[in-house]
Amino acid sequence: MLELSLKKAFDGFSIDVGLSLGPELLVLFGPSGAGKSLLMKLVSGILRPDEGSVSIDSRVIFDSASGVDLPMRQRRIGFVFQDYALFSHMTVRDNIAYGAHGLSAPEARESVAVLVTLMRLGGLEARYPHELSGGQRQRVALARTLAARPRILLLDEPFSALDYQVREKLRADLLAIHELFPITTILVTHDLEEAFMLGTRVAVINNGRLEQVGGREDVFYRPATRNVARFIGMRNIFNGVVDGVDGGTIIMHNPDIGIVTAFAPPDARVRPGARVSFCIRPEEVIVVRPDRALGHMAMENVVEGVITSALAKGSTHILFLRVGASETLLKVEVPNFVRRKLALASGAATRVLLKKESIWVIP
Repeated sequence: MLELSLKKAFDGFSIDVGLSLGPELLVLFGPSGAGKSLLMKLVSGILRPDEGSVSIDSRVIFDSASGVDLPMRQRRIGFVFQDYALFSHMTVRDNIAYGAHGLSAPEARESVAVLVTLMRLGGLEARYPHELSGGQRQRVALARTLAARPRILLLDEPFSALDYQVREKLRADLLAIHELFPITTILVTHDLEEAFMLGTRVAVINNGRLEQVGGREDVFYRPATRNVARFIGMRNIFNGVVDGVDGGTIIMHNPDIGIVTAFAPPDARVRPGARVSFCIRPEEVIVVRPDRALGHMAMENVVEGVITSALAKGSTHILFLRVGASETLLKVEVPNFVRRKLALASGAATRVLLKKESIWVIP
């Protein structure tokens, strides 16, 4: 269990964060300059907070009020850096063994052997860092950190310098490792796909403050603020005015989108006339086939527009629809076969459905 409440002021920037985590993998997500890496350095002891406290399993490792400030080597926090930070004069075996320096000789040998196997480093034990690929170096760095048997694992954008295929494999490795070593883990990233793939919980940080902390589905589909919606790739974020509330349904209007109905968020006290934001993920927008009639219930939230551009994105295409009298654009993500079948190209008039259950209202 990691519990922290930290404040730190820099020139023109400050961090003020409180967080409580169990043995889980939390993704710390946010734009560049939001304070992600600074927070990791404050937790690990690389930087000293101005005030606050950090405790691991009820053991206080930092407390500004009582003067407790344990050195990094006593905190049992493992930190994996983006640039690996391996010892260039040491072999793979010696780098990993360095992490196990606090163990007895037999324990250290056993730990190194287990981690070499786990990290798929067999046959590379005698090599030096310059003889390894980027993915291999990162696995050595992670093995060395785990050899110290940390209580907390901090990963600061560990895969950002690697190519896509290597990143994909290392992400799978990390999930497997977390199953075997279920310790509190915080991973910093600004990669949306990585955040969604790895985080059982996600914390969105902006300007040194946490804007939302929650389960992956909550954060990615039910953002607490417009900033969070923007950071996690909602893209379709619009202003609306509430026309009425009917049970659990909110009826809104937007000058370009038109009348929109959505389920009311829990505990939201939204009254007619209130200004709100509403959003929907691009992959949740459904293209309406022109040869099929819509049922009565499906007539809600149908929007007409003209495709201004169609961009390939691997197995999907991104469509931008101009809707209404202004230049408002609606982003839609569809599988390639749908784009081909429906001839969705620039200039085509198209109808789309904003699924009621997929629209999220931000009061």
